[in-house]
Order: sequence, then structure tokens, then C-alpha cells
Amino acid sequence: MITLDKVKIYQRFNGDVDRWARGGTKEERSIMNDSDWFLIDSFIQDGNLVRKGLAADSFMDSVNERLNENCDSEETIQAIREME
Repeated sequence: MITLDKVKIYQRFNGDVDRWARGGTKEERSIMNDSDWFLIDSFIQDGNLVRKGLAADSFMDSVNERLNENCDSEETIQAIREME
């Protein structure tokens, strides 16, 4: 489940998974795992496609459904969308 804390960690490292793996604190690495990181990456990439008008309506619906299924709150979803 993606939480606002995980999004903040992602933002702190500017989406650079290698920097997080090398420089993240023990606490940050206990909060977040690689799967969480790559899921946030995927949401951002998918959101960019939608925002640029490069995706079908069905894809946009799928992205929204996945966000709702994998994020703990609307605040978390909004934080992800602000990174697109």
C-alpha cells in the first residue's frame, strides 16, 4: 500500500532508486521497499501519458482504479499526481 510517507521518501530522493538504496536511512528502507518504489514510478509514468493526451480513456480509467486500489488516501493520490 502506498502511503504519503512513502511518497515523501520517493520525493526526497527525486525518484532515484539507486540514491535511495545507497543513501536512505534504515527507517526509510524499513518503510518502503523496491516494489513500492517501482509502483510510484509506474503511476507517475502512466499519469504523464494521460496528461499529455497519449492514452485512451480506458487506460485512464485503469490508472485511476489502480491508484485507488494501491494508495491509502486521496491525499496520497494527489501527492503522486503532483509529481506527474
